[in-house]
Amino acid sequence: MQDGKVFEKAGVNVSVVFGYLTEEAAKQMRSRGKVLKGKDGKLPFCAMGVSSVIHPKNPHIPTVHFNYRYFEIEEEDGSKQWWFGGGTDLTPVYIDKEDAFLFHNTLKEACDKHHPKYYADFKKWCDRYFYVRHRRETRGIGGIFFDDLDSPNQEEVFNFVKSCARTVVPCYLPIVKKHLNDSFTPEEKDWQQVRRGR
Repeated sequence: MQDGKVFEKAGVNVSVVFGYLTEEAAKQMRSRGKVLKGKDGKLPFCAMGVSSVIHPKNPHIPTVHFNYRYFEIEEEDGSKQWWFGGGTDLTPVYIDKEDAFLFHNTLKEACDKHHPKYYADFKKWCDRYFYVRHRRETRGIGGIFFDDLDSPNQEEVFNFVKSCARTVVPCYLPIVKKHLNDSFTPEEKDWQQVRRGR
Protein backbone atom coordinates (compact mmCIF):
# COMPACT_ATOMS: atom_id res chain seq x y z
CA MET A 1 0.00 0.00 0.00
CA GLN A 2 1.34 3.43 -0.83
CA ASP A 3 0.25 7.05 -0.37
CA GLY A 4 -2.82 6.25 1.72
CA LYS A 5 -4.52 8.65 4.11
CA VAL A 6 -2.95 6.99 7.16
CA PHE A 7 -0.02 4.97 5.84
CA GLU A 8 2.58 6.39 3.52
CA LYS A 9 3.98 2.96 2.74
CA ALA A 10 3.05 -0.42 4.11
CA GLY A 11 3.86 -3.90 2.95
CA VAL A 12 3.20 -7.45 4.02
CA ASN A 13 5.26 -10.29 2.64
CA VAL A 14 4.44 -13.98 2.93
CA SER A 15 7.24 -16.31 1.89
CA VAL A 16 7.40 -20.05 1.41
CA VAL A 17 10.73 -21.23 0.04
CA PHE A 18 12.47 -24.59 -0.21
CA GLY A 19 15.54 -26.09 -1.76
CA TYR A 20 19.02 -27.03 -0.60
CA LEU A 21 20.90 -25.05 2.00
CA THR A 22 24.06 -23.41 0.67
CA GLU A 23 27.32 -24.25 2.39
CA GLU A 24 27.58 -20.64 3.54
CA ALA A 25 24.13 -20.79 5.19
CA ALA A 26 24.92 -24.17 6.77
CA LYS A 27 28.19 -22.76 8.13
CA GLN A 28 26.38 -19.79 9.65
CA MET A 29 23.80 -22.09 11.27
CA ARG A 30 26.53 -24.34 12.63
CA SER A 31 28.16 -21.28 14.20
CA ARG A 32 24.92 -20.86 16.20
CA GLY A 33 25.22 -24.42 17.53
CA LYS A 34 23.20 -26.34 14.96
CA VAL A 35 24.52 -29.83 14.19
CA LEU A 36 23.63 -30.42 10.55
CA LYS A 37 24.29 -33.70 8.73
CA GLY A 38 23.40 -33.62 5.08
CA LYS A 39 23.02 -36.47 2.63
CA ASP A 40 25.84 -36.35 0.07
CA GLY A 41 26.63 -32.86 1.37
CA LYS A 42 23.09 -31.64 0.67
CA LEU A 43 20.65 -30.29 3.22
CA PRO A 44 17.05 -29.97 2.01
CA PHE A 45 15.20 -27.15 3.75
CA CYS A 46 11.91 -25.32 3.79
CA ALA A 47 11.28 -21.93 5.30
CA MET A 48 8.18 -19.83 5.63
CA GLY A 49 7.28 -16.58 7.24
CA VAL A 50 5.26 -13.42 7.32
CA SER A 51 6.78 -9.97 7.67
CA SER A 52 5.60 -6.40 7.50
CA VAL A 53 6.85 -2.84 7.74
CA ILE A 54 4.29 -0.05 8.13
CA HIS A 55 5.35 3.59 7.66
CA PRO A 56 2.63 6.07 8.67
CA LYS A 57 2.09 9.44 7.07
CA ASN A 58 1.85 11.33 10.38
CA PRO A 59 5.24 11.61 12.14
CA HIS A 60 3.51 11.23 15.53
CA ILE A 61 2.50 7.67 14.60
CA PRO A 62 5.45 5.27 14.89
CA THR A 63 6.66 2.81 12.29
CA VAL A 64 6.04 -0.83 13.20
CA HIS A 65 7.89 -3.87 11.95
CA PHE A 66 7.25 -7.54 12.58
CA ASN A 67 8.30 -10.87 11.18
CA TYR A 68 7.68 -14.42 12.30
CA ARG A 69 9.26 -17.39 10.57
CA TYR A 70 9.68 -21.16 10.62
CA PHE A 71 12.69 -23.08 9.34
CA GLU A 72 13.05 -26.83 8.83
CA ILE A 73 15.99 -28.94 7.63
CA GLU A 74 15.92 -32.60 6.65
CA GLU A 75 19.02 -34.51 7.66
CA GLU A 76 20.62 -37.52 6.00
CA ASP A 77 18.66 -40.01 8.13
CA GLY A 78 15.34 -38.33 7.23
CA SER A 79 14.91 -36.69 10.63
CA LYS A 80 14.05 -33.02 10.73
CA GLN A 81 15.41 -30.11 12.69
CA TRP A 82 13.08 -27.14 13.04
CA TRP A 83 12.99 -23.79 14.77
CA PHE A 84 11.06 -20.54 14.89
CA GLY A 85 12.26 -16.95 14.98
CA GLY A 86 10.94 -13.45 14.71
CA GLY A 87 9.75 -10.46 16.63
CA THR A 88 7.91 -7.14 16.66
CA ASP A 89 9.45 -3.71 17.18
CA LEU A 90 8.34 -0.07 17.20
CA THR A 91 10.21 2.94 15.80
CA PRO A 92 8.68 6.24 16.86
CA VAL A 93 10.03 9.55 15.59
CA TYR A 94 8.64 11.27 18.68
CA ILE A 95 8.49 9.11 21.79
CA ASP A 96 5.24 8.97 23.75
CA LYS A 97 5.68 7.14 27.08
CA GLU A 98 2.05 5.94 27.14
CA ASP A 99 2.46 4.45 23.66
CA ALA A 100 5.70 2.75 24.69
CA PHE A 101 4.02 1.26 27.76
CA LEU A 102 1.04 -0.03 25.75
CA PHE A 103 3.30 -1.56 23.11
CA HIS A 104 5.68 -3.29 25.51
CA ASN A 105 2.99 -4.34 27.97
CA THR A 106 0.94 -5.99 25.19
CA LEU A 107 4.01 -7.94 24.06
CA LYS A 108 4.84 -8.87 27.67
CA GLU A 109 1.34 -10.22 28.27
CA ALA A 110 1.65 -12.45 25.18
CA CYS A 111 5.07 -13.70 26.26
CA ASP A 112 4.06 -14.29 29.89
CA LYS A 113 1.32 -16.70 28.80
CA HIS A 114 4.04 -19.04 27.57
CA HIS A 115 7.13 -18.52 29.75
CA PRO A 116 7.96 -16.08 32.56
CA LYS A 117 11.40 -15.28 31.09
CA TYR A 118 10.45 -14.85 27.42
CA TYR A 119 9.65 -11.14 27.55
CA ALA A 120 12.77 -10.09 29.47
CA ASP A 121 15.05 -12.33 27.39
CA PHE A 122 13.55 -11.43 24.02
CA LYS A 123 13.36 -7.71 24.82
CA LYS A 124 17.12 -7.72 25.60
CA TRP A 125 17.76 -9.62 22.38
CA CYS A 126 15.72 -7.05 20.44
CA ASP A 127 17.57 -4.16 22.08
CA ARG A 128 20.91 -5.69 21.04
CA TYR A 129 19.69 -6.65 17.57
CA PHE A 130 18.42 -3.17 16.70
CA TYR A 131 21.29 -1.20 18.21
CA VAL A 132 23.14 0.64 15.42
CA ARG A 133 26.73 0.48 16.68
CA HIS A 134 28.39 2.86 14.26
CA ARG A 135 25.81 5.53 15.14
CA ARG A 136 25.60 4.61 18.82
CA GLU A 137 21.82 4.71 18.72
CA THR A 138 18.84 2.40 18.83
CA ARG A 139 16.55 2.02 15.86
CA GLY A 140 13.50 2.65 18.01
CA ILE A 141 12.08 1.64 21.37
CA GLY A 142 12.56 -2.07 20.77
CA GLY A 143 10.08 -4.84 21.29
CA ILE A 144 10.91 -8.54 21.21
CA PHE A 145 13.17 -10.63 19.01
CA PHE A 146 14.20 -14.31 19.10
CA ASP A 147 15.70 -16.97 16.87
CA ASP A 148 16.42 -20.70 16.99
CA LEU A 149 13.47 -21.31 19.33
CA ASP A 150 12.93 -25.07 19.30
CA SER A 151 11.76 -26.08 22.75
CA PRO A 152 9.87 -27.30 24.67
CA ASN A 153 8.15 -28.79 21.59
CA GLN A 154 6.93 -27.72 18.16
CA GLU A 155 3.28 -27.23 19.11
CA GLU A 156 4.06 -25.07 22.16
CA VAL A 157 6.57 -22.93 20.28
CA PHE A 158 4.11 -22.48 17.40
CA ASN A 159 1.43 -21.42 19.90
CA PHE A 160 3.85 -18.86 21.33
CA VAL A 161 4.65 -17.49 17.86
CA LYS A 162 0.93 -17.22 17.07
CA SER A 163 0.38 -15.33 20.34
CA CYS A 164 3.12 -12.87 19.38
CA ALA A 165 1.76 -12.38 15.87
CA ARG A 166 -1.71 -11.77 17.27
CA THR A 167 -0.38 -8.88 19.40
CA VAL A 168 0.56 -6.76 16.38
CA VAL A 169 -2.89 -5.21 15.95
CA PRO A 170 -3.68 -4.63 19.66
CA CYS A 171 -0.24 -3.18 20.38
CA TYR A 172 -0.20 -0.88 17.32
CA LEU A 173 -3.72 0.10 16.23
CA PRO A 174 -4.57 2.03 19.45
CA ILE A 175 -1.41 4.11 18.92
CA VAL A 176 -2.40 4.81 15.31
CA LYS A 177 -5.90 5.87 16.36
CA LYS A 178 -4.56 8.06 19.18
CA HIS A 179 -2.28 10.09 16.87
CA LEU A 180 -4.25 9.91 13.64
CA ASN A 181 -5.36 13.53 13.76
CA ASP A 182 -2.30 15.01 15.49
CA SER A 183 -1.15 18.12 13.66
CA PHE A 184 2.46 18.28 12.49
CA THR A 185 4.76 20.85 10.95
CA PRO A 186 6.80 20.53 7.75
CA GLU A 187 9.89 20.36 9.98
CA GLU A 188 8.45 17.40 11.89
CA LYS A 189 7.67 15.67 8.59
CA ASP A 190 11.24 16.31 7.39
CA TRP A 191 12.64 14.87 10.62
CA GLN A 192 10.44 11.78 10.15
CA GLN A 193 12.01 11.25 6.72
CA VAL A 194 15.53 11.68 8.13
CA ARG A 195 14.81 9.19 10.92
CA ARG A 196 13.20 6.76 8.50
CA GLY A 197 16.27 6.92 6.25
CA ARG A 198 18.50 5.97 9.14
